[in-house]
Amino acid sequence: MALQLGRHAAGLDARYFGPETKDAVFRCVLDAITSAAAGLRQPGVIAARRVAPLLYGPGSVPIWFSGGTASAGAAMLANSTAAAALDLDDGYRIARGHPGAAVIPAALALVSAVPDASVDDFIAAVVAGYEVGVRLAAARSTYAPSGAWSGFAVVTAAGRMLGVDAKAMAQALAIAAQTAPALPALAGIAGSDVKEGIPAGVAAGWSALQLAMAGFTGPVDVLEDKRLFDSQVVLRDLDGIPLIGGTYFKAFGCCRHIHAPLEAVLHLQARHGLAAEDIVSIVVFTYQATFNLSNKPDPATLVEAQYSVPYCLAVCLLRGADALVPLNAGQFNDAEVRELAGRIEVTHDAAIEPLFPKRSPARVVVNLVGGQRLESPLMDPRGDPERPLSSADLERKLRTATRDTLSPTVQQMVLDGVAALRTGEWRPLLAALR
Repeated sequence: MALQLGRHAAGLDARYFGPETKDAVFRCVLDAITSAAAGLRQPGVIAARRVAPLLYGPGSVPIWFSGGTASAGAAMLANSTAAAALDLDDGYRIARGHPGAAVIPAALALVSAVPDASVDDFIAAVVAGYEVGVRLAAARSTYAPSGAWSGFAVVTAAGRMLGVDAKAMAQALAIAAQTAPALPALAGIAGSDVKEGIPAGVAAGWSALQLAMAGFTGPVDVLEDKRLFDSQVVLRDLDGIPLIGGTYFKAFGCCRHIHAPLEAVLHLQARHGLAAEDIVSIVVFTYQATFNLSNKPDPATLVEAQYSVPYCLAVCLLRGADALVPLNAGQFNDAEVRELAGRIEVTHDAAIEPLFPKRSPARVVVNLVGGQRLESPLMDPRGDPERPLSSADLERKLRTATRDTLSPTVQQMVLDGVAALRTGEWRPLLAALR
């Protein structure tokens, strides 16, 4: 199976992709850059920018928006850390995780390392990373946070970008399977800058590829182990329409499990003029995976806030939806938000459970002063392929999420750079990232 995946990744050719696939690549690029730019000032991101060159060496690859450069591996680590920091990055439903924060930094880091690489090569590399990462994530016998499988995505994205042959990619996938971060605790419960370990997975994947290219071998049969991976899931329709088109994009900077409750509350607010001071309590009905989150009404860290249904709903009701694009540490001292969050309950709904993970819906009941009771319909989050964010939505996300980190001029440079990619031109986007 490792060799089949290596052959598939090595043989992908963007000239045969449909316009929908290419458009999905450009949307993923814009969204990953948006997410990274929004996270530039986070302490964990600053730490990664400082440490990555010490670990992986100097070089000429941009560490995005910092003015600094480093080796390809260092840039991958620093830029992936930024992209994953604020929970704004894209995701994939069947993988139950986030490929973009791994794939896009890895592929972009290698643009300057391959002088004759075309935009089509880059497109094929991104598609390869999403394809293999998502398939192996979905095929796992048990759930694992994104960092446990993002190395597979990096192996194939970077491998395709560098023109690595199928046999070396197969060895690298096997090495990554044994060296990926173990992540014994769920990010929502053990909240920290590590979160889902995506940057650690990126580092593991890049190391695995470099080792395999040098002749290091891995246990290639590990991907055949039925106790670990379902081969039918991995190989089903492998030569069909690339999976990247199924990527979802986030409208809010918090865990995806929180997005449907937010949509439900916003629906009631728009329909009934819901005001926070009129609320006695809110009950959120959802599926079991939501209880893997911290759900603390009084989070002590930004990560705990990103994984708290009550807190995010209270911020949205009191400070508006844009206060979640992204969340920021300054909101932790907001006593009014904490008080409202304390009146929000999360409960399991057995009728919703069978819909997950294909969907991640929720409904809410709001009890008001005077005894009135408002109930939302079952809501799905925006950004799924069935409810996509438009190009205008993604542009607004960039401008809103980076309002404190990028100037309007640089914001426009990013948008122009992604537009230039569509015409086969690299330089405007690379200039924006520098």
